Amino acid sequence: MSFTNAMRLLHAAAATAVVGLIFVQLYLIGEFVYGDVGALQTHESVGKTVPFIELLVFLTAVAGWWSNRVQVGLSLALFIVGGVQVSFATTHWGTNPSVRALHPTLAAAVVLLAAVTAARAWRLRGRLAPDAAA
Repeated sequence: MSFTNAMRLLHAAAATAVVGLIFVQLYLIGEFVYGDVGALQTHESVGKTVPFIELLVFLTAVAGWWSNRVQVGLSLALFIVGGVQVSFATTHWGTNPSVRALHPTLAAAVVLLAAVTAARAWRLRGRLAPDAAA
């Protein structure tokens, strides 16, 4: 497997992982809302890893899909929106609940960007010649 194809595979897998982890995050925060106090700490721990995977999605897009501006652009948007989304969970923007409520709201944008990025990556990989995808 060439370096480019390896980066494309890792890119697709990482974007898919972001989608899965966002759903894990939603489940964990639901557990917390309905009484499992320990779920919040797990939610926060998992949430601290997601931005690094979003960065991996962007870096592997640059390495594997450099000539595909849409794929690189979607990956950059995922990294930026994901970073902004996480920042609303902190008091960086203040303590106003109306502002901090953007944290869960932007999660929808993050999962949408990650899903579109992942779907495109898997589809584009499938268009490669069988020997190039191996």
